[in-house]
Amino acid sequence: MHAARALLVLPVCLFLAAASFGQPEKRDKKPDSKASPLGLGIRGVAFSANGVWLAAGLGEPKQRGRVVLWDLASRKQLWSNEEQAGIPSVAFSPDGKTMAIAVYDNTAKLLDTGSGRVLKVLRGHKNYVRAVAFSPDGKTLATGGWDRMVKLWDLPAGTERKTLAWPSEQLFGLTFSPRGQWLLAAGGPACVWNAATGEEKLTVNPYHVPWAVFTDEESFLTGGYDGTIRLWNIGTGKELLRMRGRGGVDRLAFSSRARLLAESGFSKSVPLFEFTLESPGPKEQARIRALLIKLDDDDYETRESAGKEMLAVGFGAESELRRAMKESPAAEVRIRCRRLRQQLLTTPRATLAGHTDQVEAVAFSPDSTLLATGSRDGSVRLWSVSDFKEVGRLVPAAP
Repeated sequence: MHAARALLVLPVCLFLAAASFGQPEKRDKKPDSKASPLGLGIRGVAFSANGVWLAAGLGEPKQRGRVVLWDLASRKQLWSNEEQAGIPSVAFSPDGKTMAIAVYDNTAKLLDTGSGRVLKVLRGHKNYVRAVAFSPDGKTLATGGWDRMVKLWDLPAGTERKTLAWPSEQLFGLTFSPRGQWLLAAGGPACVWNAATGEEKLTVNPYHVPWAVFTDEESFLTGGYDGTIRLWNIGTGKELLRMRGRGGVDRLAFSSRARLLAESGFSKSVPLFEFTLESPGPKEQARIRALLIKLDDDDYETRESAGKEMLAVGFGAESELRRAMKESPAAEVRIRCRRLRQQLLTTPRATLAGHTDQVEAVAFSPDSTLLATGSRDGSVRLWSVSDFKEVGRLVPAAP
């Protein structure tokens, strides 16, 4: 009798084991609307590389999060995907077919851009995943968490390739350099790694730095809670330039084409500073040097007029002003150049105002014609870079 029962039970057990093998990855539970409130504040924004779509991540750690996608031409919302925790970072793959989101449930996820469907859940972080970034060739995704780790994942498989040690308990931003040679992280210090080997190249820690952006393959900018924006050379590790914002700097976005640097602090508005690493052309340089001569003119009005013209030249005059304030034999010129340079480094070209709560995300469109700002007020505003006027407002539809 016992032997017969064993013969009957064995096939059933074998059947159940075979049925469970090779099953698809267990899907996360559907967010429980009663467990936590729905997050309304915008935490991160990103444009697709072709400029067709804009995505936003919403929600704090103890809120249900959403990622929302809009068509920029029509300003229509295409879809919204809800998560059990907030989404502080979003990114598009270079081909635009895939999106990555960081989720406060210790995971990152890959989504199909067309439908919002979750393609892959990337597990491995032991605390909040705070940042995601695609490499320019689309073959690597970087994720950064509050577990002192930055992870590199091979795409499209979504397999973990390497883990980099991060020296701080918190991390807020990740980005690859334009050609993909370097990976930059910020969240206390700022650290640069060789993106291919994972070898650390440089770490700077001038003050608490929540955000950093590349200007090119040779330098990057950091924004600090001390209110400074600093330019660093990757090769030498030297600070090349220091600007001062309006207080603590929380986010930065840079457009080399527009020659603009957007800064988000703990404020409802966004100042835009003129910034470029391009050297002035021969004609502009000749004009700058002629104005430097006028700064030492005997006539006071001529000196004042030359100073105003120099400011009108813009950031292109910064290097010449820096040189003259140190090397000019005339004390008058040195003093005036120091003051003029200080004005260039501290006076915004424009300030974008309209949000009713703190701005937490800034991003330039790929063609540099638009700036997107996301706020805790629950809206994404679009601003024309040519005249700094608001040209659109995107608000996630109620779920």
